[in-house]
Amino acid sequence: MAIITPSTHITQIKQGSIITGNLKSSQSIRVDGIVTGDLLSDEKIIIGMNGEIGGNLRGIDITIEGYVNGDVMTKGFLHITKTAKVYGKIYAIEISIEKGAELNGKVNVGKDIEIPELNTSSPSRSSSQEKPKVVPAPLQDEKSDNYGSVAW
Repeated sequence: MAIITPSTHITQIKQGSIITGNLKSSQSIRVDGIVTGDLLSDEKIIIGMNGEIGGNLRGIDITIEGYVNGDVMTKGFLHITKTAKVYGKIYAIEISIEKGAELNGKVNVGKDIEIPELNTSSPSRSSSQEKPKVVPAPLQDEKSDNYGSVAW
């Protein structure tokens, strides 16, 4: 497998920001705010401890420290930290899950797995925080939690 070196350009969604809609970037993406929609990156995706995603993730390498309510798809390495809460299907070539992480969904890991195409027209899922909901329709796996701060 070829090693992908991320570019020096990073799309950042800072804490306090709320994005509604899908985001696609050829560079790495870091989220410390709230995104209700899908994230697609040609490089790395990092969901910080304050980050909340109500949608699917697709990137080369993905690190999750915060909350994700959606499917996670990577043709590389997926790292789920002890502070992460993930609700959705996982598709990854390699995976690391720290003790204390919450994961609820089907996990598909290995060199020979088929990673589905990301259908970005699917409805987004709402976020976990006690903030105003970006998506009005309630979802079955909605959770509430508070996170700390994190640096890149």
